[in-house]
Amino acid sequence: MTTAAGVALSTQADTAAAAREAAAGALARAGGGRVDWGVVFATVSHRPHFAAMLAEVQATLGTDLISGCSAWGVLTGSEEVEGRPAIAVLAVRSSRLAAQTFYIPAGDSQELGVAREIARQIGPPLEEGLLALWPDPFTVRPDELVRAFGRVLPGVEAVGAAASADPSGDRTFLFHGRNVAAGGLAALRLSGSLRRTVGITQGCQPLGDPCRVTKGDGNVILELDGRPALEVLRQRLPPSLRDSLDRLGAHLFVGLPPDPDQERIEPGEYLVRTLIGGDSQRGAVVVGGAVREGEPVLLVLREGQAAREDLKQMLARLGRAAAATPYHFGLYFNCAARGTGLYGLPGIDTAYISGTFGDLPIIGFFGNAEIAPLRGVNRLFTYTGVLVLIGEEKEGPGA
Repeated sequence: MTTAAGVALSTQADTAAAAREAAAGALARAGGGRVDWGVVFATVSHRPHFAAMLAEVQATLGTDLISGCSAWGVLTGSEEVEGRPAIAVLAVRSSRLAAQTFYIPAGDSQELGVAREIARQIGPPLEEGLLALWPDPFTVRPDELVRAFGRVLPGVEAVGAAASADPSGDRTFLFHGRNVAAGGLAALRLSGSLRRTVGITQGCQPLGDPCRVTKGDGNVILELDGRPALEVLRQRLPPSLRDSLDRLGAHLFVGLPPDPDQERIEPGEYLVRTLIGGDSQRGAVVVGGAVREGEPVLLVLREGQAAREDLKQMLARLGRAAAATPYHFGLYFNCAARGTGLYGLPGIDTAYISGTFGDLPIIGFFGNAEIAPLRGVNRLFTYTGVLVLIGEEKEGPGA
């Protein structure tokens, strides 16, 4: 096997000791020696000592190519840690998969400038490879960043998530080598003989079939299927929740089509956006995104059991792909609103993931928003989990 990878997680409170433990565990699982590159995700509990953490990881793995970010929680393929000290490390050695790491500060031109600088540093051919992005959401708007990458790097697949902090925090941190930065974008590019599969799992349950916006204005939906939107919403809700709209802010959302010109929404292929509230005088609902008259929308409820079922279906699809040709490692970007906040228990997603993929090395974190391609276009998701499996293309005859 030309690619070897290992992952490990440490929950020691001492940052340097935790970094050494996680890096040494990942290195051992990758076969020992030196590796070519690594990824580090660390909870904000270690914030005062991030630089020392990165120095320990570099020294242990024997490589300067390190990328990652801070997070509210981190995970491996079999373990999740939320809101407590934890460091996760992925170590990779490969003769067929190449890696580049980037850090781009947020400049005057913001997201478009960040995308252009990534493209400049990559150089031609731009269309090759996979980009893993972890932006700081306080200085780089993830939605605008995704749009900028679509303009500057059309056709290049991007995955990732926005770095996160504790719920009351207003700063996240990005890792590049042994450098720690606040603001901008950290990124990892994989290229070479690269094979990848991306799965997206939603954390919401549709309340019936899609409706059609028959009257709307900006981010206000006035009518659905020719009736007042608020009336349709209340009728779709379970009877026990119909008079509780003011208490459903963290659970009730809309699902918009990836392309507003779509005539229908395929199962699971929608972008979750916030339902800001209802306007009883106009019978309208206000959503966290622009809507267009004539487009289909879903009314969706954030619900743990539905999220489990959707996750199991996504893993079944990816498991069938992995059965034919094994993957070497993976990345999992989980929304910070999933985990214990969704299920009431920790470790649900990773329990299902390890049940499907066993000891496949997987690293990830709980982010503020998720990035993944859908229908050939990179999209910004919320309340989702994005699983990325990485392997090698088969060598041709005589190779």
